[in-house]
Amino acid sequence: WFSRFGDGSMGGKARGLAFLNQILKKHNLFGEWEDVEVMVPRTLVIATEYFDRFIIENGLQYVINSDISDSEILSEFVSSNLPQELTNALRSFIRVVRTPLAVRSSSKLEDSYYQPFAGVYSTYMIPSVENEDQQLRLLSKAIKSVYASVYFAPSRGYITATGNVISEEKMAIILQEICGEEQDGCFFPTVSGVGRSVNFYPIGHERAEEGIAKIAYGLGKAVVDGEQVLRFSPEYPKHVLQTSTPDLAMRDTQQVMYALDLQPERFKTSLDDAVNLCRIPITDCGRFPSFREVVSTYDYANQRMVDSPIPDGPKVVSFAHILRYGTFPLASIVKKLLEICAGEMNSSVEIEFAAVPRTGLFNALQIRPISSDSLKADVDWNDTDTSGAFVESSSALGTGWIEGVSDIIYLRPETFDKMKTLEMAAELRALNAKMRARGRQYILIGYGRWGSSIPTLGVPVVWSDISETKVLVECSLPDFRVDPSQGTHFFQNLTSFNAGYVNVDPYTRQGDNLEISALDSLPAEDETPWMRHIHLEKPLTCCVDGRTGRAFISIN
Repeated sequence: WFSRFGDGSMGGKARGLAFLNQILKKHNLFGEWEDVEVMVPRTLVIATEYFDRFIIENGLQYVINSDISDSEILSEFVSSNLPQELTNALRSFIRVVRTPLAVRSSSKLEDSYYQPFAGVYSTYMIPSVENEDQQLRLLSKAIKSVYASVYFAPSRGYITATGNVISEEKMAIILQEICGEEQDGCFFPTVSGVGRSVNFYPIGHERAEEGIAKIAYGLGKAVVDGEQVLRFSPEYPKHVLQTSTPDLAMRDTQQVMYALDLQPERFKTSLDDAVNLCRIPITDCGRFPSFREVVSTYDYANQRMVDSPIPDGPKVVSFAHILRYGTFPLASIVKKLLEICAGEMNSSVEIEFAAVPRTGLFNALQIRPISSDSLKADVDWNDTDTSGAFVESSSALGTGWIEGVSDIIYLRPETFDKMKTLEMAAELRALNAKMRARGRQYILIGYGRWGSSIPTLGVPVVWSDISETKVLVECSLPDFRVDPSQGTHFFQNLTSFNAGYVNVDPYTRQGDNLEISALDSLPAEDETPWMRHIHLEKPLTCCVDGRTGRAFISIN
């Protein structure tokens, strides 16, 4: 079930999978829950030896320090040949495994504590086809595409920002069976999600140490890319804020799902590793048999939510049968895995998982350590003067006082347009490069969700685009509100680097405030159509306290 091929490193992600496999064995969790199999999916790790050989045998060393585009790099890699021994091994592998496969990165630097490289490299998914040669071509193309992603511009930027050297990075590959079922030409799990052993934003009677989970119908891309999904505490699975009222359930639950398209021709050479994934509106999911297992129905006549797919009316992805009525022990499995793994790793952890309740299958897909240093801050707010602050928030993460920052980059609210966020990302990328060259860090203020893969939800930057940010501020507008980030690849990088995170929503939280006029009155060092950069003579006073969730920033 877990094999490796070749010498050298397995990479961080594969080490995490091997650890997970051992934990399941050590604690005998495979059959802990009646009629449920808890396991790591069948996995083959191709060690870094073959990455080195692929580069050398095809003369690709010139790519390491060249200035060619990502598309040119991808083309060069895909047109090159894998070592013959690896090709033979892959042919043997696909004769045994006849399911769709995830071809995942596992670099030497991935999933370390303070530089996790979460979401930096590519993961491609390929369908299973009857023709062995065609299957081998699909698999080889996916592997070479993941190899190429080491040298893409966002990867280079991240490696530079973390003080590493591109020439020292090496890539292992994980070939992993995808957890799921075929339904109407698509392949996907009924439930996928991410669990964290620490909850950075406990609500009501939740506590930080009880953990948190986010789950979605379909592939986990909806969760890690920051789409709207369901949030619940494994300790209180019956109490889900998003489904507590019909209005919330209709507005704040999952709107789209992802699935693998099983047509082999959909998998093309592309910089987009989701090239053959379908993004399907929830309103179009009625054709999938498993959809009935996760939805509730809004009963217009009685103005209430009914935990059944049978009545006529709008369907809401509530997972009520699983969370409220326990038809599948999802909360119990996630809770126990998080507790055991956090204890074994002696660190807070994040676990990705997928499940098919109908067949009783739960797959643990990945584990990584996460930083919870922000919950250890010790700030005496009784002795702290916050008068004159232009940013105040009661929903923040950070390690306390942040010193030595004299620069602010902010989006201009009068020109902000959620249909133009790609242009904003390009401007910010250029400003960040200037700040890196000047050796200066800055506070970044914007609207919506930074790092969202959906441009209409916020500015779709990757971490290397804002690597010099010391404090990240997300603010709501009257007609544009997005929940605080949590459980995404971008957010994982943010917390691991101990950058402060501040969410400001003056429309729903009393005391939250953003005074942009205080910044508009100051002269700009750089100004673009979408943003302004201010440099101050004195450093800002900035405190981001993850323990209490409070934050403020003021100009001295």
